[in-house]
Amino acid sequence: MKNISRRQSQITRLVTTLVGVFSLSFLLSLGSVAQTSQTVAVGVPQSFFLDCTSAAISFTITKAQVEGPQPFQIGTWACNVDALTQYRLNSSLVTVNTNISNVSPSDFSATCMSASNGGACTLSTGLSGGDPTNRRGTGGNTAGTGGADFTGNLFVNVSTWDVGTLPGVYTGTIVVSVTDTTP
Repeated sequence: MKNISRRQSQITRLVTTLVGVFSLSFLLSLGSVAQTSQTVAVGVPQSFFLDCTSAAISFTITKAQVEGPQPFQIGTWACNVDALTQYRLNSSLVTVNTNISNVSPSDFSATCMSASNGGACTLSTGLSGGDPTNRRGTGGNTAGTGGADFTGNLFVNVSTWDVGTLPGVYTGTIVVSVTDTTP
């Protein structure tokens, strides 16, 4: 009987040990398949960021400029564009005030002289419209760079102007925008 009792005790210990090992193994396997999730939301409120110099251009025309070749330079412009997509830098001139006859925004033009960091420009002129291949960017200028820097000159052609009251004054605002050209 002692042998049977001892054997039962050994079997009980063996069964207890096996149950413990299987229980531990089961718990560990549950831990290895435990999962959870986390939502990640990244918003892009706009794909373009535009910063242009806003210095006012105040220019007084001389006799030599009226008699000289048209158009002639009256100032410069500069813009920086950070973009996530391909784009075109657009500009237009809006007349605010004038006492000059026969003046229009088409008398003003702008050249694009240089561009960097994924920007490109040609020497064609135009504030409104102009060459559609002018002032473009790849959108690849946001990867650790300061964006594309565009610079150019502003010109005016006064050959059709009629100044009836002196001093003659023209005041306008150049509006600059960026449009997506992604194919």
